Amino acid sequence: MNATQKKKQLMDTITKVLTPLIDNDYVYLDLPYYNNLGDVLIWEGTKCFLQTLPYKCLYASDIYFYIPRKLHKDVIILFQGGGNLGDLYREHSCFRRKIIESYPENKVIILPQSIYYDDSSLMKEDIAFYAKHLNVIICARDKYSYQFLKDRFQNEIKLVPDMAFFIDLKKYKIPQSEDRVLYLRRKDKELSNKNCSEISPVAELHDWPTIECKEKKYEYIDKLFYPIKFLCWLFGMKYRKLAEDYKRDKFYRPSYVQTGINFISKYSIVYTTRLHALILSVLLNKKIFLIDNSTGKLCNFYDTWLSDFDNIIVKNRQNLITPSR
Repeated sequence: MNATQKKKQLMDTITKVLTPLIDNDYVYLDLPYYNNLGDVLIWEGTKCFLQTLPYKCLYASDIYFYIPRKLHKDVIILFQGGGNLGDLYREHSCFRRKIIESYPENKVIILPQSIYYDDSSLMKEDIAFYAKHLNVIICARDKYSYQFLKDRFQNEIKLVPDMAFFIDLKKYKIPQSEDRVLYLRRKDKELSNKNCSEISPVAELHDWPTIECKEKKYEYIDKLFYPIKFLCWLFGMKYRKLAEDYKRDKFYRPSYVQTGINFISKYSIVYTTRLHALILSVLLNKKIFLIDNSTGKLCNFYDTWLSDFDNIIVKNRQNLITPSR
């Protein structure tokens, strides 16, 4: 299956599963106001999908600028998808739980997530919590996460591809590919300790450019917003949030997406330890060598959705030990 066919197939799956669930106006929470480009690609794809629906986004926020507000019980709460369901990035799980407790009558949808627990006590704590909140629908983005949730959680569980597949590439400039090789090697706690020795000797070693260094244009955007943020600081949190939302949504989000496209487009061959470098490389029709991360999410996603894609070779797999119930 080629890139065009694969994108259409996964977009159709997202539409088929999520459209019946999102049947009213909504709020969209846990936005990625940070420099992980992969999470911003999810944000972009989610926005593109939500624009196909006849409902309004009434409020949006990350976890740090969130301001509690009254919601009618018919308003749906959407949480950003990603790889933070579990205990790997616990602050996001704690934020979701706080919101879910605050709105017990509202439908809640956790958009497609990979799940990972290292601590079985935290897993049991979450299972008990969600058992009390069956208004929450959890979307898993791979079969491993789906089965994990189905076996342990009483909530409605859906299997849905990553939302980044809904990105509309026609909105962005696609630079011409060059005869270059990229080894995108993550630098955080998700890097596997299993060595992958068969990397091309001519591969250029990088992480996401938004993580390696802050480009001048982002420093310029921040400087432009300094006086606005100062005035907003004088008038309180509500106005500081409005300024941050505007900067992130109107400047950072589209710019980060274009940065990712520019970065991956330069290469004809991509070795990657990051899931969204894999996804963006699929969308841009690159030859891809997959190197699993420490939680196994790349191979889990590949096995679920990408095994019939023409241009991926799996270089190594992470052997996972699932915590006991």
